[in-house]
Amino acid sequence: MIRLATALALASAPSPVPSVSAPASPSLAMPAPASLTPSLAPSLAVPVLPASPVPVALAPVAAAASTPERPNPLGQLRRTLVDWVKPGVAADAEAAPSLIVSYVLDLDGNAFGPGFPTRIILFNRTNGTELAVPTAHFAVIEKKIGSDFVYGGENLADYELRGAASFREFMGDRFAADLKYAVENLPPSEWQGPSWGAMVRALSDPKLAERMYVLTARQHSSEQLLDGFRYLQSAGYIRYLPKVENLHGVGGTYRTAERKAELMAEFADSLQAAAPAEDGGPHTIGFSDDTWENYEKMREALTAAIRREPGRWSRVKIVLFFTGSNTVLHPPEAVVLNADGTTRPYVPNEPR
Repeated sequence: MIRLATALALASAPSPVPSVSAPASPSLAMPAPASLTPSLAPSLAVPVLPASPVPVALAPVAAAASTPERPNPLGQLRRTLVDWVKPGVAADAEAAPSLIVSYVLDLDGNAFGPGFPTRIILFNRTNGTELAVPTAHFAVIEKKIGSDFVYGGENLADYELRGAASFREFMGDRFAADLKYAVENLPPSEWQGPSWGAMVRALSDPKLAERMYVLTARQHSSEQLLDGFRYLQSAGYIRYLPKVENLHGVGGTYRTAERKAELMAEFADSLQAAAPAEDGGPHTIGFSDDTWENYEKMREALTAAIRREPGRWSRVKIVLFFTGSNTVLHPPEAVVLNADGTTRPYVPNEPR
């Protein structure tokens, strides 16, 4: 088991090395978050995506303030995620030597924040002008593309996605390069996302690291994704690397949400097939994503599978976390899948 002193040592990892030049970027700079506004035509107001402070590396949760705080659902969910991924559980031979805890996460907008340099490119239908959109913003405005909605001073009615050209920064070795640029040039609050702390905690325990999976809309190879984690390890943010075979770039399928749900079901099947935990508790697997469509498809697909095949995951506890910032329609939430195919709210600190 990783001791508290070790975890605290990780929190004090040295600051990143001096900045380097930024990697190649789209012809248009990212619009400022404050420009995310609706047009005068009837449309759904999308909230500004604030930069929330997050830990640079693994650190204790701060003590509660002496005066009541205003409700902060996303902040509460951040703490829940970090609490849920408890280091040492899977490696504690005295408590439950066969207990498996697995964490599955999306990257952009989830592990990494809205300031992460990778962009999705929208094209003007008439003149081909490019509008670069941060991935966290794209999760909010995607359904508005082609409709009368203003983003970054541009009416999205004039813009469209153009296949691979729009997602060109999701390919090749861009991930490691963008991650290096973010770490060395941006404040943590811009490039670390809601699930950053949970990811760091998972990669601070050798057994948890073995069962950490990435499901991302990026189209990098597994080795190219691993290069990014190698950089994080060399910079002192994580102790262990995830397995290369656990890193999945599913964006090239153009059915991202469906593919994420299919892979999640396979991961849960592997836990069901594992030997039961000696303490009688279930193996546990959690999934986090900031895009509502991905989260909703995951919840619907898994609950439907349970209703079709009762008992399919009878020895597995499945927890789903929605970490998106679109609090107008879908505030952040965490749910547990029940044995009858329904869901219930996840209760922080509940036993596994």
